[in-house]
Amino acid sequence: MKKFQFSLEKVLEIKEIEEKTIQKDLYLIQKEISETENRITNVKEKISYERKNVATLSKNLSTTIDIMIHYKYIDGLTVELQTLASNLLSLKEKEKVVKKKLIDKSKEKKALEKLKEIKYEEFKKEYNKAQQISTDEVSIQNHRLKTGEV
Repeated sequence: MKKFQFSLEKVLEIKEIEEKTIQKDLYLIQKEISETENRITNVKEKISYERKNVATLSKNLSTTIDIMIHYKYIDGLTVELQTLASNLLSLKEKEKVVKKKLIDKSKEKKALEKLKEIKYEEFKKEYNKAQQISTDEVSIQNHRLKTGEV
C-alpha cells in the first residue's frame, strides 16, 4: 500500500505553529493581566492603610506636615492606581484581539484537518477499489484455470 500524502501538510503544520504561538501570547497577556490586578489590589490596600494612618495622626494631633506627607503619598498611590487601571483596560483589549486571532487560526487549522480527513477517506476508497479490482482479476483467472477456459 502506498503511503497517504496530504498535499497541504506543510500548511497545516504552519497553522499549528502559529496557533501555538498565539496561545503563548495569550498566556503571557493573561499573566500580565493577573499581575496588574494583583498590583491594583495592593495599591488599594495601601491607600486604605494610609487613610487609616491619617485618621490616627489627626486624632493624635500630629503636625500638619506629617499629615500632608501622608496625603501626598495617598495622592501618589491614587495616580499609580489610575495608571494601573488604564494599563489593565489596555491589556484586556489586547487580550480580546489575541483571542480573536486564536479563534481564527483554530478555525483555519480545523478546516485543514477536516480537508485532510476527507482526502484520507478518498485515498482509502481508491485504494480499496484498486484492491478489489486486483482481487477480482485474480479470482477470474483462477476460475478460468479451473474451468479450462484459458
